[in-house]
Amino acid sequence: MILSNITVPLLGLVDTAVIGHLGSAHYLAGIALGATVISMLFWLVGFLRMSTTGLIASAFGANDKQGVVMALQRSILLALLVALLLLLFQSLIAQAMALLSDASPQTLTQAYHYFYIRIYSAPAALVNLVLLGWMLGVQYGRGPFLLVLMTNTINIILDIAFVIGLGLEVKGAALASVIADYCALMFALYLVARLFKKHG
Repeated sequence: MILSNITVPLLGLVDTAVIGHLGSAHYLAGIALGATVISMLFWLVGFLRMSTTGLIASAFGANDKQGVVMALQRSILLALLVALLLLLFQSLIAQAMALLSDASPQTLTQAYHYFYIRIYSAPAALVNLVLLGWMLGVQYGRGPFLLVLMTNTINIILDIAFVIGLGLEVKGAALASVIADYCALMFALYLVARLFKKHG
């Protein structure tokens, strides 16, 4: 449960740590601002994980296999709908970030670089919340641990490759997190499919 709650901010923290080695304050401030906004947006829909856990646990405890499937499908559809809304209104969100932050133009430029790339991880990140909730609901506590471990390992490797190796700076950090989120989604779907097969 704890690990599933810290997945999103951990990606932002890793990005910030790698960018901190570039030696420029506006890079660090920009990515910190962008990562904070992303974390806040994704945490606002944390109900996806919590509600999914409750619904799945109820159906699972009653041995209602159809109920387990239907609850998962509805939660995934809701997650994708919310992700679509975030993508549609990304410009308004970015404007609000600028108005509320009182950041310097250099910092805002870097924050925009990060935000406008990282926001495209929304579909994967939000569906991952649902799948984490599903794993907890069917009492598969090992799944979230494996998912967090894999996500952050990929993110660290790609951060170093993109930011330090290729010199992509803030854009590279954002891209690394997006790729890590979609890799996590593929792995989470694999775990869910394997559990469905195991339990019939």
